[in-house]
Amino acid sequence: MKIDFNKVVELSHRMIPREEPFNLQTWVYDVDILGERGEPHSPGTWYVSGDVSFSTHCGTHVEFPLHHVEGGLNAATFPLTSLIGEAAVLDFTGKKAGDCMSLDEFKAYEDKIQEGDIVFLHTGLDKNWRTNDWEPYPYVACDAMEWLIHEKKIKAIGTDATSLENFNVPDQPNHNLAFKNNLAMVESLTNLDKIADERALIFMLPLKIAGIEACPCRIIAVKEGGIY
Repeated sequence: MKIDFNKVVELSHRMIPREEPFNLQTWVYDVDILGERGEPHSPGTWYVSGDVSFSTHCGTHVEFPLHHVEGGLNAATFPLTSLIGEAAVLDFTGKKAGDCMSLDEFKAYEDKIQEGDIVFLHTGLDKNWRTNDWEPYPYVACDAMEWLIHEKKIKAIGTDATSLENFNVPDQPNHNLAFKNNLAMVESLTNLDKIADERALIFMLPLKIAGIEACPCRIIAVKEGGIY
């Protein structure tokens, strides 16, 4: 088995410590600081370790049912079968911040969405990442989310904007609906334009940390012919 890396697309933003909208702190230090946990090394030899502190919603991240469902699946218990699969990328680049993505607009893509798909919403707003315009964003109508989950039977949904909720509506109903049906939700994707016209195999592999409701994630797409 081989991989054609020309057909592998990075869908996650680069994360920069102390420059993210959510907390991300790093500290790299000589292993001497670790005391007994460090290994002796000669003077002048570069040998470092590091610590990271981050918000679970930092950067491109995957959210799990525990985010809104008490006792729900978390980063360590959520199944890989719902994090790896084919994606349908839906074009909503004509939408402006605050616009609604309606049920009729989703139904226009009915033939593109297959059962068990990961659905990614391409708004183009990833271009605003780390700017003053990173919020707001277009939102998904609640009946459209119902249709995607119950009629099309998707297994995950994501957006290259920073959310897909109408924040004039309380309690994040789209999140609640997704998580009560054990779907993963992805926020702040990037590069969806590079897979917009074809289906791709998606790998979302968050850290397997018990008890957290979300996790920054390296997400890649492998276009057709990328694995042979």
